[in-house]
Amino acid sequence: MDRLRETAHSAQRTFLVMNAVPFSVGIVLSCFTDVPAATVSGNLTLGMVWGILQCALFVASAWLYEMRSTRSSDPVELSLESDAPHTDVSGAAAAHRTRW
Repeated sequence: MDRLRETAHSAQRTFLVMNAVPFSVGIVLSCFTDVPAATVSGNLTLGMVWGILQCALFVASAWLYEMRSTRSSDPVELSLESDAPHTDVSGAAAAHRTRW
């Protein structure tokens, strides 16, 4: 259980650092109006490119965090399922129905 906890904390730290560093750089860059306003191509500015890359990084890191968390917790879930007694699924589903 301690190994699972450490793996989860490691994944959380990685996710945080991966997104906090570019976010902090973006905040610092936004203090200087000349830097984000620099034209990259046509109407595309450095600030817009930085924002797009930061959003892409967030989506990618969230996906990687989810994959890492799922991979690290699957062996624990499988071991819990193998130790649990087998029950009738249809009877268990009927017990959880709510009546409106």
